[in-house]
Amino acid sequence: MLIGSVSALAQAPSAPGKPLPAGTVQPKVKAACTQCHNTERIWEQHLSRQGWSDELDKMTTLGAVVPDADRKGFLDYLTKNFGPGKKAKAAKPAESK
Repeated sequence: MLIGSVSALAQAPSAPGKPLPAGTVQPKVKAACTQCHNTERIWEQHLSRQGWSDELDKMTTLGAVVPDADRKGFLDYLTKNFGPGKKAKAAKPAESK
């Protein structure tokens, strides 16, 4: 029984992470993706549409639920908000005194 508990803890997100951008499928993306990790994992990715498609394939094999009827919406949302051109600006380095 201890193994199952450790496995469950390893998959649970530690904190909610940054809020995801608004969108019609945002609640579904959040529900599917944060079952095992927080939203920071999404924000770190800057994938092409094909990259996101491959990522959805990988995640569904690991247990994420992405209904076929929602797949295009997921891809549209992820590509629009987290595509290659959406890299976050680097934080400004702290000024030295």
